[in-house]
Amino acid sequence: MNKNFKDSTEVEPLSDSMKDALKRKLCEMSYFEFFKEAFKVVEPAVELDINWHHQYICQLLQKEAERIIRGEDKDKDLIINVPFRASKSLMCTILFPVWCWIKDPKLRFITASYSASLSVEHSAKSRDVIQSEWFQNNWGELFNIKADQNTKQHYVNSHTGNRRATSVGGTVTGAGASIIIVDDPISPKQAASQAERTQANDWYNTTLYSRLDNPKTGVRIIIMQRLHEDDLSGFLLRNNPDSYKHVCIPAESSEILSPKGLLKYYVNDLFWNTRFSRKILQDYKYQLGSYEYAGQLQQLPAPADGGIIKKDWFNIEKKFAEDYLMTWNFVVDPAYTAKENNDPSALLAYSFYENEYYIKCVEEKYLEFPELVKYIQDFCLRNGYNRNSRIYVEPKASGKSIVQTLKRNTRLNIIESKPPSKDKVARISDVVNIIESKRVTLLEGMWNDNFLSQCCQFPNARHDDMVDCLQIALDLYGKGKRITAFR
Repeated sequence: MNKNFKDSTEVEPLSDSMKDALKRKLCEMSYFEFFKEAFKVVEPAVELDINWHHQYICQLLQKEAERIIRGEDKDKDLIINVPFRASKSLMCTILFPVWCWIKDPKLRFITASYSASLSVEHSAKSRDVIQSEWFQNNWGELFNIKADQNTKQHYVNSHTGNRRATSVGGTVTGAGASIIIVDDPISPKQAASQAERTQANDWYNTTLYSRLDNPKTGVRIIIMQRLHEDDLSGFLLRNNPDSYKHVCIPAESSEILSPKGLLKYYVNDLFWNTRFSRKILQDYKYQLGSYEYAGQLQQLPAPADGGIIKKDWFNIEKKFAEDYLMTWNFVVDPAYTAKENNDPSALLAYSFYENEYYIKCVEEKYLEFPELVKYIQDFCLRNGYNRNSRIYVEPKASGKSIVQTLKRNTRLNIIESKPPSKDKVARISDVVNIIESKRVTLLEGMWNDNFLSQCCQFPNARHDDMVDCLQIALDLYGKGKRITAFR
């Protein structure tokens, strides 16, 4: 065989220059790839522990940037709630504007955080990346920072793109932006002050909100850990929910996870099992306390002063040993409308067996009347409805119509519950002893966190629909309408 013969199937290894060119192209095409490479510049001594949320959030941000560059109208602004130490500032505030300038150096940014020093620090790190040897070798020919408009707080590039850093409450007079980024608008200490929360929310509404150059295409991005029911995320989602795409990533899987499809990425119900293991989360819970943990890690803040009902009064079991002996009954608390700034409709499945109360499932839904009627049927059937079951519907809102419709069109045992004669606090006070005596057991499920949070916040919670359902169920028991076990 000729020693000089070269097999046509052999592939020559890429040269270093070709590898660099390929890597550069990948970084240009994918913000996630850029993020991984740029991380080494910002944190040279730290090894990046990649988790699925890095790619997911990077892709969300890239989608918005590319849409703006194409000049397409936006669908919604973006709110991202994620635990601390999850690289949120690095992804959203430090590196994202840099990558955007590779795609279009004309883009303009306003970034804001709870303090001026933090905002300036983020801005300075972005500029450091741009001025790094790595960036200059790859994209230095695209633009440069103007020497006469180059400070840590505000700098302009040679294509009129600029970045302005400010603090919540700071001035942005005369400034405009293609993209507005709000990164942790309040600190944990500030969140405890109603005045600080109100100031942050008002500043966003009255000062920052209007600073988009083109409101139809420009996007507002809010990325933060939850600290209080009335923090900026809570304020916006309560008052204008239809204007925001909400991404909510709790440390442990729960009902508030959004979008729900992200659950498939959780490992053992943990969003980042290498960084936030069970042991580490337990340590955080001990150090922070349940209130701070609920907000900063679980993205479900509760009022600090607590409520009438305590979490540890409830039992939680993986399964009910006597499930097959129980008759499951249901409570429906219909909403007045399907708008998310009102209470949603709530449904609860419960049973009474051997002097104990069992709750199989509690759900909330924003549904208009026809969809709600269908959903009630579905909820009851999949949670154990049988010929001995009863469905109690509170007569408020569309309750009477629901009762009439279901009685007319189904064979379900529908009962209109009696209108309340006391206020909500008084009604709960009448039955709270049942809970405190630890006679209420929940079936373990993703709905537990949301249900328990609302119960334990009552009467200070934003919504109380699930508490209403619980009160009705316990009141029926307390007045002797006990559920007979089906044998």
